[in-house]
Amino acid sequence: LGAKEIAVRAWDETHNTQPEKLIWNVM
Repeated sequence: LGAKEIAVRAWDETHNTQPEKLIWNVM
């Protein structure tokens, strides 16, 4: 797994109610 994938997983677990689009915007 790459650092980005880990970051996405961590973010998803922390903010499971936020849309994936927000994650990509942050990245």
